[in-house]
Amino acid sequence: MKMLIHDVKLVYPERDMEEEGDIYIENGIIKKIGKDISTNGDIDIIDGRDKVVVPSLTDMHVHLREPGFEWKETIETGSMAAVAGGFTSIACMPNTEPPIDDKSMIEFIYEKADKAGLIRIYPIGTITKKREGKEISEMGDMFLAGAKAFSDDGACVQNSEVLRCALEYSKMFGVSIIEHAEDSNLSQEGSINWGKTATLLGLKGIPWVAETSMVARDIFLSSLTDGNLHIAHVSCWQSLEMIKWAKEKGINVTCEVTPHHLVLTEEDMKKSNYDTNTKVNPPLRTKEDQEALWDGIKNDLIDVIATDHAPHHLDDKMVEYNLAEFGISGLETAVPLIITYGYFQNKISLVKLFKKMSYNPAKILNIPYIPLEENVPANFTLIDLSLEKTVDKGKFFSKGKNTPFHGWTLKGWPIMTFVEGRIVFKEGKIMR
Repeated sequence: MKMLIHDVKLVYPERDMEEEGDIYIENGIIKKIGKDISTNGDIDIIDGRDKVVVPSLTDMHVHLREPGFEWKETIETGSMAAVAGGFTSIACMPNTEPPIDDKSMIEFIYEKADKAGLIRIYPIGTITKKREGKEISEMGDMFLAGAKAFSDDGACVQNSEVLRCALEYSKMFGVSIIEHAEDSNLSQEGSINWGKTATLLGLKGIPWVAETSMVARDIFLSSLTDGNLHIAHVSCWQSLEMIKWAKEKGINVTCEVTPHHLVLTEEDMKKSNYDTNTKVNPPLRTKEDQEALWDGIKNDLIDVIATDHAPHHLDDKMVEYNLAEFGISGLETAVPLIITYGYFQNKISLVKLFKKMSYNPAKILNIPYIPLEENVPANFTLIDLSLEKTVDKGKFFSKGKNTPFHGWTLKGWPIMTFVEGRIVFKEGKIMR
């Protein structure tokens, strides 16, 4: 296989730069990068105008549901959704049944990922046994088996002493504790953001302080232990203020934001006539919060953009709003959402946006990052910036069709995904 992508925008997130040029791939290896590359023989030439090549897109926050909830998603279908979304690697959260809380479960994830054969999947182990928040898991065994971080995502470790021990212990392995920051006493039975909209709609709200109070606690515990803390799915400006303070003090904290918190607010839930596909945790917040999140992207206070891909069966969403499960199926819409609203609307550079979806998550998880360099395997995504498509949940590879973006027209879609020298997705089809 010989392929030349001519006159394309090349993004180098690790170097904070982008340039126009050609990229030549032969037998899965990048042979040459430069200007006006000449080739001979039978070669597939792709016009790169209005297209961009981005290396090693990584989603560090994905729920694959297997084992235990295979009717919602499997490692196989999640892998297909990931490569269709342009990702070359993902990290899966441990809120499965049984949870990923010992080395046998870590090994299970790797075995199933190898069998699926599409993408690198890195398991996140639990912080506590059975995700009960009472006793830390066997982190050492899981780390040696290949766990890349630890999280009880879907639940916050409410016991401060348990989290302190986890931060202390995990730093022995140089890995992060990924915290779902939520005071469950403040958020219990809540469905949407606490405030006027919740009152008008007759739904119990989740106040911002449920998140920010735990962000503050976790930051102080990270400072105490010198442990590595990563705050998942930040949703409000108050949490960002705490994270900004922590970073200025030199505390080891990183954070992420989701595309849906960047694009949607509580007003979208209100307009949607109680569409349960807008129900997420943390909830969609205010316009002020959304603007603060975009500012956090622009000034690099936010380190990572991650989907929090949370696929659900139709039965989990076709119920009253307060009874519906939290979550959005996000792998297949993340890139066009970020290009449409980040690049085109907010005028943020591609290198800044994609650094938060490639180099930064790989660095936080200590997983391989394969850059655009000569004589290395092609591990990149080709995105057509001019391609406009309407989101059609019926065409998702994911089992989860729970998206609030169905029917939206977005611009900038992945058209080809290389994973370690293999084309795994091309023009709407999974390649094996």
